[in-house]
Amino acid sequence: MQAAPLDNPRYYLANFDTLIDWVCQCHADLLTEAERATVDAITRLPDASRALLVRLLMRKGDHFERSQLQYPEIGAIEAACQPLITPLADSATPDGLCRHNADLSLDEMLALVTLPRLRAAFAELPRSTPKRRMHDAISELLGDVTPRPLPAWLNDPAADTLSVGLGELSRRLSLMFFGNLRQNLSDFVLSELGLLRCETVALSPASRAFTHRWEVDRYLALEQLREDWQQASERLDRTANAELERHWQRIVAALDATASAAANELHSEPSATHQLTDAHATGGRAIDDRANAWLAQRRDRLRFSLARDAERQGWHQAAARQYACLEDSAYAPRAMPRRVRALELSGDISAAHALASERLARAEITLDEQLALERALPRLCRGLGLPAPRRARAPTTPQIALTVPDLATSAADGIHGVERAAAHALATPEAPVFYVENGLIPALFTLLCWEVLFAPLPGAFFHAFHTGPADLYRPDFVSRRQAAFEACFARLKDESYRTVIRERHQQKQGIQAPFVHWELLSEELLNHALDCIPPAHLEACFRHLLANPREHRAGLPDLIQFFPEHSSDRYRLIEVKAPTDRLQDNQRQWLALFARHAIPALECRVEWLSATEASADECSRHKAPPAS
Repeated sequence: MQAAPLDNPRYYLANFDTLIDWVCQCHADLLTEAERATVDAITRLPDASRALLVRLLMRKGDHFERSQLQYPEIGAIEAACQPLITPLADSATPDGLCRHNADLSLDEMLALVTLPRLRAAFAELPRSTPKRRMHDAISELLGDVTPRPLPAWLNDPAADTLSVGLGELSRRLSLMFFGNLRQNLSDFVLSELGLLRCETVALSPASRAFTHRWEVDRYLALEQLREDWQQASERLDRTANAELERHWQRIVAALDATASAAANELHSEPSATHQLTDAHATGGRAIDDRANAWLAQRRDRLRFSLARDAERQGWHQAAARQYACLEDSAYAPRAMPRRVRALELSGDISAAHALASERLARAEITLDEQLALERALPRLCRGLGLPAPRRARAPTTPQIALTVPDLATSAADGIHGVERAAAHALATPEAPVFYVENGLIPALFTLLCWEVLFAPLPGAFFHAFHTGPADLYRPDFVSRRQAAFEACFARLKDESYRTVIRERHQQKQGIQAPFVHWELLSEELLNHALDCIPPAHLEACFRHLLANPREHRAGLPDLIQFFPEHSSDRYRLIEVKAPTDRLQDNQRQWLALFARHAIPALECRVEWLSATEASADECSRHKAPPAS
């Protein structure tokens, strides 16, 4: 599966044909007869008509003025249009793949027509009327704003539109090919330009994102709900709280319905042996042992997002109820502390305290959730007049103080950001400092475990334009590959890991991969890291990353300093903090891990030296390396 060369004037048509062929090969059973008839009709079109159709599908919106359609490689647009507007019997678009002068709503007309043309067509309106006010102004002027063709809106017989009638089917085909709605035909172009280089993964008809049509339906329904809420949030004035809340409630009810419908579909499958729970008792999360955990995770992500928005609006009880629905999901470590906070803000401090205490008593609690709840519990105890619980003393991280020129002075010298200013102050020829943040340790993990990450497991890769496995952040990501990861970690004990990582750094340069930023991972940095960081330290970091890839991919120290001439203590990690900065939870977790495994790390507290002070006195530098 390759992108068409860009020297082909109709490269986009060749790419579209690739998409269609793959979907028909791998997903034909998920299309209705009418949809298959439509796809067949598209493949039988003259090349010029197919090229025009694909051009329209790649553009924003569904409606286009014919006078604006100018594509030299297509030729005569009128001739290309005719087959597109011919009715198609027994297809998903019986009126034709496109419609000529279709009825447009007022909003659709406004999206299509420029402000000067609107002013000419509605000359009765004040010339100063801005585009954003045209909807109300035209509604008031005409009274009747029922949909009508563009010539009727503008009173201009020369106005002529072509409307694509394939929006839903095109969206469905793209989803079945890519497994998401983020990607589109432009990814083919990026690949051909070399801007998107992807690892080659063996694909087969089994490498498909969906098994049942209802799964595609649910995905599209969830995406529509997300878009509806996003549009409502942008459209409705945040001061119109009551109207916004009613819309939020409708979205939540529809979200619950998608879960119940999914349960019913699974229950009706002859092969389904999945255990179902009461949808009402679980707030719509009706599938316990879910056949498509991927869809369930998307539903949970939308629910979490809706709960966060409810919090921001001050609907704390409603937010708490939505967080409660996520108790047994992969989002629980993030949702339960937020539920505690929502209960607290709603005034139910007793319930918040009980929930926090119960969650902290669980043996399987994640470190992320534990830290958040331990931070909330003393406050809840104070609210109830209870003694604050004893907290385990967090391991201390050594600190140094560093005075550097302020940001403006540093920028004038070509040094941008507090981290790079600190790196410049700490570095010596014998002890180089690199700004790495989250770009070194996770990248070393990826290079070591490359074959595991790109193994063609079911549900991991759907197409050739991937940047990593689709299940990277799902709860069973590690368990499905546990033995393979252990085999990679065994290399850390037999010293072969250095060879593997160096070879992959050369062979895979520029290929998209999780956690790898190639522009940061220079050969000099890589060699210092492999020479100076003990393999036991790497293994501890890699296992921490795998414990929660989504959360632990970030929070690593900003800098790393190497002491290659020392016989021991040959590196240290440095977390840089400006005067007003504080450590985040994921940073605290990494620092705690370093303390447990004797990984050298310190916190560098920066103070600013003004330009006046800098001219009077040299910048103080804490460059002393650890004792060898």
